[in-house]
Amino acid sequence: MKPLTLSSVALTLLILLPALASGSTSSQEARQVEKSTQESARAIQKQVEDLDAQRQADFQAWRQVRRETLVLQAHNRRLAEWNSNLTAQIDKLEKQLNSLDTTREELEPLMQLMLTRLEGFIRHDLPFRKEERLQKVADLQELLPRVDVSHAEKLRQLLATYRSEVSQGRQLSRHREFIQVAADREEERVSLLRLGRIGLYYLSEDQERAGVWQAAEEKWLPLTSRQRAEVAKGLELADERGLPELLSLPLSIPLRQAEEEKS
Repeated sequence: MKPLTLSSVALTLLILLPALASGSTSSQEARQVEKSTQESARAIQKQVEDLDAQRQADFQAWRQVRRETLVLQAHNRRLAEWNSNLTAQIDKLEKQLNSLDTTREELEPLMQLMLTRLEGFIRHDLPFRKEERLQKVADLQELLPRVDVSHAEKLRQLLATYRSEVSQGRQLSRHREFIQVAADREEERVSLLRLGRIGLYYLSEDQERAGVWQAAEEKWLPLTSRQRAEVAKGLELADERGLPELLSLPLSIPLRQAEEEKS
């Protein structure tokens, strides 16, 4: 074996140094790839978790909207049937006006009964324009006993009031009115939003407070800030200043009652 010389050792080092450098570089690249892979995996996992949370939230929101829609549809079916029956009755009576042969003794109690039922309905209905509507009843109460007005005219005016009440159940309307939001507060002027006969809401003049009328408890309940925004949106729709869309608001009618009507 030949003895190692300084020149041979130097030559060997020159050969090995590139290989060692190459090995070190490969190791660093492997660590960098592993770190990048771990970071990508964590990012993907977070995206998956975020998507799952969003899916759960969307599903719960869909269930709530579907439940409210079913309740609303059930109550609307009941109102449609009631309106249809009442309209048919009114049409039948109007067709008989020209050939009415009923005597005063028979007709007057009938009209008085109709007026009494109408007054009771208004008093138990949503409290919108109540004084105005009850004033019409009071005017009819004064009209019925008059002998200088024909029975046909009395019945026409009574049926016109009935028709006005029927039309209220199909309207999205707004108007300003003084209401007492709570027992310990004075009356204040607010904007009222009415969805037929299933929802009545108020928005304060400064738009900082809103509430919904709860028929079961016969009082106003406050709404959240999100629901207050929905009321403002509904008022714009009633003024025809917005595009038609679904409003996410609690109903004024008792939920249990609506569900029973649905079943």
